[in-house]
Amino acid sequence: MNSRITKQLPSESRQSLGKTDSRYWAERIFKPISGTGKKSPHWAMQLCFKSKRLSFGLRTGNKEAAARIARDIYSDLLTLGIDGTLAKHRPDRADDKLEAATIGAWINAATKVFDGSPATFGSYARSLRLIAGDILSVSKSKKRFAASKKSLYRAKIEEAPLSVLTPEAIQAWRIRFVAQAGKSPALQRTKKISANSLIRQARSLFSKKILKFITGVQHPNPIPFAGCEMFPRESMRYNSTIDPGALLQAANEELAITDPEAFLTLLLAIGAGLRRGEIDKLLWRQIDFQAGTIRIEATEAGGLKSEDSAGAVPIEAEFVAILRGYYAKATGPFLIGGSSAETEPRDWGHQYRCEGVFTRLNAWLRKQGVNTAKPLHTLRKEAGSLVATASGIHAASRFLRHADIQVTAMHYADHKERTTVGIGRFLSSNIVDVSQGGITLNTATTA
Repeated sequence: MNSRITKQLPSESRQSLGKTDSRYWAERIFKPISGTGKKSPHWAMQLCFKSKRLSFGLRTGNKEAAARIARDIYSDLLTLGIDGTLAKHRPDRADDKLEAATIGAWINAATKVFDGSPATFGSYARSLRLIAGDILSVSKSKKRFAASKKSLYRAKIEEAPLSVLTPEAIQAWRIRFVAQAGKSPALQRTKKISANSLIRQARSLFSKKILKFITGVQHPNPIPFAGCEMFPRESMRYNSTIDPGALLQAANEELAITDPEAFLTLLLAIGAGLRRGEIDKLLWRQIDFQAGTIRIEATEAGGLKSEDSAGAVPIEAEFVAILRGYYAKATGPFLIGGSSAETEPRDWGHQYRCEGVFTRLNAWLRKQGVNTAKPLHTLRKEAGSLVATASGIHAASRFLRHADIQVTAMHYADHKERTTVGIGRFLSSNIVDVSQGGITLNTATTA
């Protein structure tokens, strides 16, 4: 309805119009007058909302269009709140009105728009708190009542503004974090890998797919971690130190009788290259005894790490025979019994039905010399190495169900066969013997 018709409405009708009707605002918008007495060519509006007086320029000289904009601004105040509306309709001045978000406020806002798993978000939030806590020099207490001290530690960090995460502060943190390793190159390497991982996870809370949905919380400029330097990627290539034959023989002699669930878990990890989460959720109906495969798929028991994780994993006839024996004695739908209690998702780490089985198996593996941070996952890497040695990197990538062969090449596959240059054949008749400071040439043959 145009302004001419609006003016003809009886006063009673105008008063009965709601604020979500553009005709209501057509009678209340105005053209501001500057200090010099000059009237603006554009319309503007003023209103009081939740005890705050607000004004907006409507950016047009057309009254009908201005009334519609005013109506939309009021609707946004109802749905987005004051801060969100200022950010949307007055972005050039929003910084003056929006309070800088605290770390806790940003985490709370991000959790509402994050569409991944709670465990993943928990890792992101912990990384952000850890970096911010180090920058703020907030220390954890190891004294009595550690739980309350931990809550206090988190509260101190979350009360701090995001503005503490300046590029200079993050750069200084990176340097200090690695310096904790001292002069040990091995420890420095570990620290650099950890620093990169922490930054990547914390930075994920400020990714574009999160930023575009957060309109009512102000972040500093530049955005935290934007342009942050990373240490050069350290080699993550798996170096095998396992004799799989000896390990399986020891497991068959010890675990097969004393802890059959741990033994089956070991076989699934090294014989099928399954991840811990896949073992935890594996159902008997996912075993195809006829085809000799294990189908990794999303089930009512749980989802996949990624869509690329789905697939049929081939296993040997001997392994199938062992699985038949376990199946004959099975009392439930899962291969590994685990806890009978239902487990609820939590916002930190991963929760497994078979946590007790995994803990026992990891302890046993460490006794066998598998002294890595994740002994059970090391068996998956060993499985990938065995397949790569026998059939090549592409076969290993398919076996491990990686989305990209680069992952297999960089992290998992290690050819276990012994490869040398082959200079021995040139030295078979003349071997240089160095002894007592003298050099003599001897005729010999290599073994």
